[in-house]
Amino acid sequence: MITKEKVKKEIDQLSETELEKVYLYLSSLNKTKKTKLNIRSLKLKGKLDNQNLRSVAHE
Repeated sequence: MITKEKVKKEIDQLSETELEKVYLYLSSLNKTKKTKLNIRSLKLKGKLDNQNLRSVAHE
């Protein structure tokens, strides 16, 4: 099992350019977790206006 101490030890051995790549990768992981895809219906002036189309399609 990988622990934070092992990761920190490896990070301490990286060069500045490698460290920057690791930082960019880690920051991209946080952005993808926060992004939630919410597909809304268009203004159809009907029963699907405020419903999640994915859940309706699977019913």
